[in-house]
Amino acid sequence: MSVYSQRTKGSSNPSPSPILKKSKSLKSRLSEIRHTPCKVKFVLPHSQKVRTILQQYVETKFSKEYENLICLIRDAHLSDEDISSLLIEATECISILNQELRLFVEALLSIDWTNKNAIVVSEYQSFIVNLLSAHNYHAKMVIEKLVKLFIPDPNEPEWPEGVPTDTDCIKCVNIHSLINLLLAVVPMCTELLISSVTSQFPYYNKSTHIHEYYIHNVLWILEYQPKIRPDILRLLFSKLVIMDVNAPREEIERYLNAEEEMFSVDDDVRSVKTSTTAFTQVNRHSLAHTLDICLDKMFNYAISECHDANTGEVDWEKTKTLYHNMIPVFEKIILPTYNTHHVQYVMFLICCFKATIAEAFLNFLWKKVCDPNMAPVLRQASVNYIASLVARANFVPLSMLKGTLQQLAEWIHFYISTQEEIECVNSDVRIHQVFYSVCQAVFYIVAFRHKDLVNSKKNIVFLESLNLAKMVTSRLNPLRVCQPVVAQNFAAITRNYQLAYCYTVMEHNSRNVMPTIYQNEKGAVVISNNLLDVFYPFDPYLLERSGKKIHPFYRDYEEVVEENFDDTDMKETTEVDDFLYNHELSSTSNSKSQSHKFSYGSSPGFKFKG
Repeated sequence: MSVYSQRTKGSSNPSPSPILKKSKSLKSRLSEIRHTPCKVKFVLPHSQKVRTILQQYVETKFSKEYENLICLIRDAHLSDEDISSLLIEATECISILNQELRLFVEALLSIDWTNKNAIVVSEYQSFIVNLLSAHNYHAKMVIEKLVKLFIPDPNEPEWPEGVPTDTDCIKCVNIHSLINLLLAVVPMCTELLISSVTSQFPYYNKSTHIHEYYIHNVLWILEYQPKIRPDILRLLFSKLVIMDVNAPREEIERYLNAEEEMFSVDDDVRSVKTSTTAFTQVNRHSLAHTLDICLDKMFNYAISECHDANTGEVDWEKTKTLYHNMIPVFEKIILPTYNTHHVQYVMFLICCFKATIAEAFLNFLWKKVCDPNMAPVLRQASVNYIASLVARANFVPLSMLKGTLQQLAEWIHFYISTQEEIECVNSDVRIHQVFYSVCQAVFYIVAFRHKDLVNSKKNIVFLESLNLAKMVTSRLNPLRVCQPVVAQNFAAITRNYQLAYCYTVMEHNSRNVMPTIYQNEKGAVVISNNLLDVFYPFDPYLLERSGKKIHPFYRDYEEVVEENFDDTDMKETTEVDDFLYNHELSSTSNSKSQSHKFSYGSSPGFKFKG
């Protein structure tokens, strides 16, 4: 029976044999192995004893001494002198360390070497490099062992402010120095490294410190191996997306509100914090904290990568490269994922570094909206990203805002003109969902950025040129399917500045509410309320630490202040219109309590209770 099977069949923590109880030098313990009564006594010098044991095993398959040697290396407490002596002897035996001696190589790899003195670290690194240079079939095992060192003890505390301790820094430097050497000497290690980093990535329910330690080291790899950054970014964000969707925004808000009200011990709050899935029990608040720390790491990486270390100025070439690396990640991982709340802010942050990047991102999204071969759900998601970025980002200049609105409006009017040529228009939301999403995007942007668009006569003329009235009175009736709070805020703004009169259409829609009943692709009966099911990806950022990188570039909604209207205009509105109007245009004295109605909530981007 091999030493591996003997160890795994017994207890997970087998008691050490008597030979290991006393602290002795490696030389004396090897001598004891050689002088046990059941073994043949050798008179070879110590420097050749390891070679002799290994050669004897290879030639005769006599495994007793070989197994004892492996147990000694694995289980004994080895001093720096012992490790140094063992590595010197192992280096002399590299030529015979083939696949038959895999267990011996594995035992050497299990040595705790990262926190030893500089001599031992250097000898260990030299041994590993020489080993893989001679026998590259050990590369997979070596890389996996090194990547495993990226996972700390679960009992270790988090790093203060995300900054590694001196001990951890030294340990990480030693690990990455060796990995860097291996990538240069053995090219196949690059692919093995990506594979190992992927397979050993911590499960999303692991502790915060395990994730921050692991991600810190994975990002460190990119400093000396930048060519694998697309693969690493794809891996990291695929894992962060899983965390994000498992830490719902609504539950984070409820937890934060409960914490502010000091009801954290209430049963309802506990039910928010912990949720059981089909596979595991998830602490939602802890998961949100982990996501916060991990995104802070990613944001710090993006900031440092896009800025010159000496001057602090934006490095255009590096920023452009990072953007091009992130676009495929966004397209394949973030954009198709429904209901993420924080991960997508990495694009928001990159866009804030340079207006050219923001413009390129908007153009990338607009191409997807206009692509008829793209899935409608992705076209809708893309236009929601456009609307949310333009509305929320304070770094989007007025010229870009107007250009985006002009682009959206032209597309809408072209779509309307094609529908007017048809005798009977089918206004089913499912058929025209992209059109309705683009209309809602225009309404949303106008409501959010109206102060920038009405501060001069020139800008008001621009708004008039969008012909918003034709949009709301078209046969497709976009106000019918828009989220009510979007329609209400847009109606208030357009009425205020006499751009369009929406209340008559909204009143008519309120009197003609009829759900649509249909069978989906699986044959199930679905009852639809004919409202767009959308979300705005750049709703307020809730995570505390990473949010500090976002808040300086973020625009909160500024409430519409009621202005005096002509009495005749007021009489033209119905009671429902008055209610909606007064509900949204709150008085100055009540502005504080109403200030969040258009910020976020049940309808993304807005707080609305129907």
